[in-house]
Amino acid sequence: MNEILNIQNLSVTFHSKGGTVYALKNICFSLNEGDILALAGESGSGKSTIANALVGLVPWECGGTYRLFGEDINPYQKKSFSIVRSKMQMAFQDPYSSLNPRNTVSEIVATPLLAKGISKSEAAKKAKRMLDLIGLSNADTNKFPHAFSGGQRQRIGLARALVLEPKILICDEITSALDVSVQAQILHLLNDLRRELNLSLIFISHDIAVMEIIANKILGLQNGEIVHSRLLA
Repeated sequence: MNEILNIQNLSVTFHSKGGTVYALKNICFSLNEGDILALAGESGSGKSTIANALVGLVPWECGGTYRLFGEDINPYQKKSFSIVRSKMQMAFQDPYSSLNPRNTVSEIVATPLLAKGISKSEAAKKAKRMLDLIGLSNADTNKFPHAFSGGQRQRIGLARALVLEPKILICDEITSALDVSVQAQILHLLNDLRRELNLSLIFISHDIAVMEIIANKILGLQNGEIVHSRLLA
């Protein structure tokens, strides 16, 4: 399997009047093409901080290295993350708060494409194709986010992340607010999308049972450090 992501000695600290706290300390891991890597741990263990560090939303400490598809990324310069974001996108835990309530679903999914300078007509075509892939009907594309269930909103969030055609998708607790039957539907959809779009996934959750269904490997975090790893068949 081809290694597409390699992270070495990722550390993140947060500073406050009470002192300096390590949110992450010397995190090392890799991701192979087509694999699903799960990050497990309790709230505050550092799972989401890893995701945010990967896409440049929180700063790294000096010393760590970041290699993506064979290319060295400078994680200490924000401009370097423009390369990352062309190949890696994130779907968030709460899709409702991350979807613009004033825009229709088709507008929401087309917005990242328009921001890249793609024409309005081409963006609309790409958005429609992605909405078809996640199972939304044509009748629903002109509705607003409040008209949908939690599971449907999560599908819309996935469509918005995937419309830019990334090769790595980070799923940050995307099933945690869903009931068991809807969780199963989203997991099945993710596997279908992975095969259809040749995706690799980083799947963040606190639910071991869910991770054992979908992942190839689980990394366990505690207090900002990786404390165990487990390969799955």
